[in-house]
Amino acid sequence: MDSPARCNANARGDKCLAVSERAWLCYWFGYFLAVPNSEANSEKRQLTLIDCLGIGINGIVGSGIFLLPAVLWRKAGSQAPWAWFVAGGLCCLVALVFAEAAGRTDRSGGPYRYACDAFGPYVGFAVGWVTLVSVLLGYSAVARGFGTTAAQICHDVLGVQLGNGGVVAISCLVVIVLSIVNILGVRSSAHTSDVISAVKLLSLFGFIAVGLFFVKLGNISQPPAPAPGETTGILAAAFAGLFATTGFEFIPVPAGEAKNPRRTVPLAMVISVLVTTCLYALVQLVATGLHPNLGGSETPLADAVAQFAGSRGRELMNVAGLISMFGFCAGSALVGPRYLESFAEDRFVPTIFAYRPPKLGSPVWSVVLLSVLVMLFLMLGLEFKQLADISNVAVVVQYIATCVAVMLMRRRGAAPKDAFVNPAGPLVPLLALFGCAVFLLGVAMSPDGVSALKWAAILIAVGLLLGSGFRKMMLSTRR
Repeated sequence: MDSPARCNANARGDKCLAVSERAWLCYWFGYFLAVPNSEANSEKRQLTLIDCLGIGINGIVGSGIFLLPAVLWRKAGSQAPWAWFVAGGLCCLVALVFAEAAGRTDRSGGPYRYACDAFGPYVGFAVGWVTLVSVLLGYSAVARGFGTTAAQICHDVLGVQLGNGGVVAISCLVVIVLSIVNILGVRSSAHTSDVISAVKLLSLFGFIAVGLFFVKLGNISQPPAPAPGETTGILAAAFAGLFATTGFEFIPVPAGEAKNPRRTVPLAMVISVLVTTCLYALVQLVATGLHPNLGGSETPLADAVAQFAGSRGRELMNVAGLISMFGFCAGSALVGPRYLESFAEDRFVPTIFAYRPPKLGSPVWSVVLLSVLVMLFLMLGLEFKQLADISNVAVVVQYIATCVAVMLMRRRGAAPKDAFVNPAGPLVPLLALFGCAVFLLGVAMSPDGVSALKWAAILIAVGLLLGSGFRKMMLSTRR
């Protein structure tokens, strides 16, 4: 067939649930709490709600929360905790849009699948391609950060000095370990994600619970203290912290391997955003109350702990940050190959990347290719900030594409009977689109933003050329 296989949801004529404006909250909570068991759990569908939550939390909680509280303090001072709610509010709107899109398909692919269903295969591939690139760059950068932090811990605790070669070796070792875990199957990688999510959350909750007893109210009431060239205010701080609240979009990518995906995936996305946003705000509040000059710290949470626990406390928080980075890498290692697998199913890349050996049940060659590309980035060296900026723009591009896709899907037909649908028509997608547009405007006005936007446009163009070229070649060969 010339076009990708469409999900069965688009062919159904079931009517959406009709809810009044007064019953919005009841509708959302009632929908999510009523979880029928109508779908047969095939051998491939092994991911539970807890697994999906683990993927989302690992995608959201990475190195950002251990580093960004200093930036937000400089920009917003005592108002910094509210900036997290602004950033999280936008992500929550987008997560609700993703929740509706996820309810219209039970296949893997996430934003790529939604764009294919709404806009056709080639635009869909462009969105999926730029999303895959953002995963690759983010994975590479955080793996490098893991190696750097591990080397610092070795120096502080063991007195061992590791050079750049040692940092790269540690980073590549992490990628190799996660590659093996993923090749062994989605259950092993999901269990790894679950455990790491629990550890990183416990460390942050522990920081809040213990740190509250040592908070000094005088520190909390301090005004912003921006560095030269930095803008101040809650919105500026929210822009800085926005992408520490993203990552929930990892959850729908392996939807084809989730149990009852039309309910499990939307619920996991919304819960992960709400929980992490509240957690970030509390972490910011406690860190501000502990450290009298939080904005001047390069490792704000570790230095905040040192205010009451000394050097040992700093070392423990650095270890927690290390675990958090490993968790982010684990989520990227799980999600990235699923994009390649979806591309292969729709013949945008060789079909070997969709092959799953019966004894393993995972897309082995997709896992191997992703790992090789990440290690190649690590060995070539990375400019973290530049790569992060491009990755951030790519994330917003997929958010915008999904918001528009949902509105088009609504016009083309009703959602399946058991799918989540946002009430109030297009209000939620439009609000999410507005927030994304405001963010991109802020990026375009920043010194490095124009460069990031240009590179993102180039990546989309490259994806269109490569993907469409290979697909046409494959289809002509089949004829």
